[in-house]
Amino acid sequence: TMDEQNDKSMVENLLQFKFRLDGIVKYSFNDDEDICSSLREAFEYFVNLRQNAPAELLAKYIDSKLRVGKSMRSLSDTDLESQLDRVMEIFRFVNGKDVFEAFYKKDLAKRLLLAKSASIDGEKAMISKLKSECGANFTSKLEGMFKDIDLS
Repeated sequence: TMDEQNDKSMVENLLQFKFRLDGIVKYSFNDDEDICSSLREAFEYFVNLRQNAPAELLAKYIDSKLRVGKSMRSLSDTDLESQLDRVMEIFRFVNGKDVFEAFYKKDLAKRLLLAKSASIDGEKAMISKLKSECGANFTSKLEGMFKDIDLS
């Protein structure tokens, strides 16, 4: 997370790293609670070494998955749901949730206003995941954006 040259691949690298660590803990340590707890603490420390960068990069990563683009191949609904679930595993470790919200809100506004969203269902699923993780207060403005688009 400290190497700024690898920012573009940081989230994908964190997802792969977390997947490997979870596998090691499960198969080598039988999901021992003390080891799981230590791993969570270490992972949270590691993820947040660069203060706000993980929050920003996570928001940009989600934007890349939810945005229609020339170079992006569309994910199936099942694949998108799986990707969003994996992203939420990393999101739980990010300390700068307010920074994440600011970047996510800006990216969501662009996707909605420019009709660049790959999946409205995917957008709503992500907001639902954020709501269950952070509460209705966190997502109220995001949900309001959808209401505004529907009214316009």
